[in-house]
Amino acid sequence: MLTVSERDVSATKTLVLCEPPYVFWDRSMDRLRQGEETIPGMGVLILAAVARQRGYRVHLIDAKEQGTPLDEVSRQIVALRPDYLGLSATTISVTNAARIADRVKQLAPGVTTILGGSHVSAIPERTLDAFPSIDFGVVGEGEVSLFELLARLESGRAIDDVPGLAYRRDGQVHSNLRAPYIDDLDALPMPAWDLLPDFPHRFQPSLFSYPRTPVATLITSRGCPFSCSFCDRSTSGKRGRMHGVEYVIGLCRHLVGLGVRHIIFVDDLFTVRKQRVVELCQALLDHRLDLTWSCNSHPNLLDLDTLKLMRRAGCWQIAYGIESGSQRVLDMVKREVSIPKMRETLRMTQAAGIRSKGYLMIGHPTEGLDSLAEDVAFLKEVELDLCQITKFTPYPGTPAYPTIRDHGTFDEDWERMNAMNFMFVPRGLSEDVLETYFDHLYSTFYSRPDVLWGLARLLMQEPRYIKRLAASAVVYLRSKFAAGRYLVGRLPQRYRVALDAPTQQ
Repeated sequence: MLTVSERDVSATKTLVLCEPPYVFWDRSMDRLRQGEETIPGMGVLILAAVARQRGYRVHLIDAKEQGTPLDEVSRQIVALRPDYLGLSATTISVTNAARIADRVKQLAPGVTTILGGSHVSAIPERTLDAFPSIDFGVVGEGEVSLFELLARLESGRAIDDVPGLAYRRDGQVHSNLRAPYIDDLDALPMPAWDLLPDFPHRFQPSLFSYPRTPVATLITSRGCPFSCSFCDRSTSGKRGRMHGVEYVIGLCRHLVGLGVRHIIFVDDLFTVRKQRVVELCQALLDHRLDLTWSCNSHPNLLDLDTLKLMRRAGCWQIAYGIESGSQRVLDMVKREVSIPKMRETLRMTQAAGIRSKGYLMIGHPTEGLDSLAEDVAFLKEVELDLCQITKFTPYPGTPAYPTIRDHGTFDEDWERMNAMNFMFVPRGLSEDVLETYFDHLYSTFYSRPDVLWGLARLLMQEPRYIKRLAASAVVYLRSKFAAGRYLVGRLPQRYRVALDAPTQQ
């Protein structure tokens, strides 16, 4: 059960929860990425619901959607007269979180500022040292630690044993032991979707990730048992914990009642336990909900019978972490999958009538021309409908982070660590070479006739994609041509040859 030492508080206390806007080094890319997706964070919605249970007045400000006028965001916060400001931030947005906190304290010095999210959970001492305007950090899951902190502050009791709390004393930052992970996720209240303006019609996920609208996101589990070197588990841990099937069905029915027609399950690993997937699919069929859905999976976890059941229950697309077309690189990053098994799973997904999306990264530690050429060859034939390619980024909290400089150069600029910049360059490669391969991989995959025909069918089924696609394409091409990219001739001859020669060393 969720417990804090004092459950009820004065209704005069106001908590504002804010997700800061992202920051991107390339402002044209910023417009592209922000225009692509407007989905509220589920963690903040759950915290808001818990806060209401505790008796707080709660307001949400999704500053991601507002762009980057930080002074305006700060003034909106102050206008709500908060006692507490809770900011949830990843590495890319943590600097803006601190800027908002700093401006809020200038305008309203009495506001207590609290930072949560993956970044402060990974490196709490460094984060509070870097940002004096942040009063406290919440490390790990916040549903217990945040409200235990607030109860202690309101009663005047000591905070030095609040689990999962980072705080200052005598000019030094201290970090308490983490709170235990929440085992009974069903004890959590329903996310506070009612606090979002015009939900669900105002929100849209990224292109080609839904067949119909309105769309909502949902988390049904926490934790992931795999040990991939590029994944941060500092907030939710490795042990899989799941909502019960009936709880999830209740959330789905509520969303359908609000008009939602497609749900994107944003669990780290929705299929972590196959039997639960089977039970949930059967429950969706039994309740006859007019609902399609998408989820994330690992290539090792599904079989054809389960995939067929998922399809009957409304599954439209599964996103798989492909990560690399090189078995050597996959083994190095501890992906725990073989390329033959990966392709078998993709073929089964295709046979079940479910779309496959792949996530691929380049610039891994030990990456070289040989593995990049293997990526090119892989994308020429792999059984995917959609592929998103990003740039390997060693985030704080990932297994790769502590030793990353042993494998190359790392520019730890938090504001640029958005997976769209090569912050890490493996030894033996250059940023120019990586950028050229990045472009070449995208053009290799999206010039395939089968992929183009599949996207054309989607555009015909969902015409609203066309306007978004055109706007994004213009911004993307401007940013790429302005940087002089797409020009293979910039490379030395030996690199140019390797682009189309999978075995070239």
